[in-house]
Amino acid sequence: MALLKALMDIRIWVAASMAVAFLVGPIGDIASTLVIAVLMMQMVAAMEGLSFHGDDFRRDAGPIMYCFLACFGVSTGATLLMGSLFIGDESLWYGWCMLASVPTGVSVIALTLMMHGNRVLSVLALTVVYLLALGVTPLLTTMLIGDAVSPFEILMYVVLFIAVPIAATVPLKRFRINGDCKVIFINAMMFLLLIFAVGNNRDFIFENILMVAAIAGACLLRTFGVSIAVLYAMKRMSGNRGNAVAYMGFAVWKNSGLATSLCLALLSAQYPEAALPCAVSLMVENVWYAAMNSLIKKVWPPGTTIQEEILGPGGART
Repeated sequence: MALLKALMDIRIWVAASMAVAFLVGPIGDIASTLVIAVLMMQMVAAMEGLSFHGDDFRRDAGPIMYCFLACFGVSTGATLLMGSLFIGDESLWYGWCMLASVPTGVSVIALTLMMHGNRVLSVLALTVVYLLALGVTPLLTTMLIGDAVSPFEILMYVVLFIAVPIAATVPLKRFRINGDCKVIFINAMMFLLLIFAVGNNRDFIFENILMVAAIAGACLLRTFGVSIAVLYAMKRMSGNRGNAVAYMGFAVWKNSGLATSLCLALLSAQYPEAALPCAVSLMVENVWYAAMNSLIKKVWPPGTTIQEEILGPGGART
């Protein structure tokens, strides 16, 4: 039981990945190919089991739109604001731009469950956000990065990382996949992703400790600052707590793994440090998730237990 609990704790996987990444270091050009394969498997596993009904989209149209705006408005804007602090370094700035352009991380669904949010809304909104990201992400990267990367290449990889995993979940519906095993598999993929991304930048990290610390500080400000502001505003307006948790998740949690993969695949040859802000964000977001999971229960206590959430209707839609 203790081993199972440890394997399901993302913090342990992240700490272990840092140790291995600094020990192993860069593994060469094959890193980008391995990152693509790892992220695709992680995305398929994370999206497996998502289900909804067509009527749900019409009933939750307003909250879904707010989630979209939280992702590509609030989160993208906050990311670019933090990234502007590093605009003097072209590689790092392009990394922040890539991070700003990607959609919300699929782990937002687990977040809404653990924080007693509206998980039905998170599933619906994530589906819409990812479908729209097929156009929004290439558009944003073209606007922000310009000729540094082809928009058609971005589109190709976005389709690879989003459309293919969504399609792959259809045949998986025939199988019953254990939830604990899925969590462990996703954690293991995160472990490998961080090893390849951080290890690829090990030398730069050792030579620029203060710069990396500054990036981590900017990521901490982006995650904790935005989440506290969203919760404070929603609570002051007497908003729906379940929806507020979902809005917070979409406003903070970027798909840093996707951004890391895109940087390694498309920018690493000319801008080798571009993946660094994305990799650091990947670590900080997990720290934020662990801390906020405890903090939100004190700042805005839920009205039900997780067991009641699972057995109940999934939260209000208003």
